[in-house]
Amino acid sequence: MILVKMESLSDSELRFLAEEEAIEGYDRLGRDELIEALSEKYEEEDDSFSQEEPKSSHNTRYLSGITDYRAIDGSVEELPGVVGLPESYPDSTINLLYKNRDWGYSFWNISEREAAQIEENNLSLVLFVSIRKENGEKEQYDIPVTLEDREWSIGFTTNGGECTVAIAMIYPNGEREVIARSKPLKLNSSYWLKHRDEMADNDSLFKIYNSLITAKDGVIIENLLVGEIISSYLEEKRSE
Repeated sequence: MILVKMESLSDSELRFLAEEEAIEGYDRLGRDELIEALSEKYEEEDDSFSQEEPKSSHNTRYLSGITDYRAIDGSVEELPGVVGLPESYPDSTINLLYKNRDWGYSFWNISEREAAQIEENNLSLVLFVSIRKENGEKEQYDIPVTLEDREWSIGFTTNGGECTVAIAMIYPNGEREVIARSKPLKLNSSYWLKHRDEMADNDSLFKIYNSLITAKDGVIIENLLVGEIISSYLEEKRSE
């Protein structure tokens, strides 16, 4: 019934789950033994989940926590109080969130009315990305999408500023109509690009920061931000 991503859990989280599942001697088990015991516990519950009789389990309390629900038929709507999400919503909307420092995650919904308009008039659909840099310059580009698309990853190629995404319909004459626009997402700004003197006067700091792009086996990892910092640092040195 429950699929736990146990390899990603800490030892204390594993022991907590084992205690709640009443696994005998959980406090004396090592990490691998805890994972094995919990796996066996959840496999037993998977085997019995298809039975019609109500079955009580401590596991259900973690459905919104560190575990994921997994019914055999792939549906979660059998859970009390759970309803399925609609295929679409009345309004067209789009959102932009951080995926990590260099990437954003955009997801959207197109209303039935506007979806019908796009299909009936054979209109094109684009994801319009606009990035405003800290110096006021703008970077804008289109990403062709379809009505079946619902999400996209956006790469941030600038330091600081903000990014906005929009869904727009493109008419045959080239005219565009924006049907949904996200709120601006403030992009991270590098402290060291604005405080080069601190790094230039501190060799230890310079070495520590560069160690962030070195793997344990000594392989250098490409890092655009660090590369920009070093280029800026060297340019300042050459101008002295």
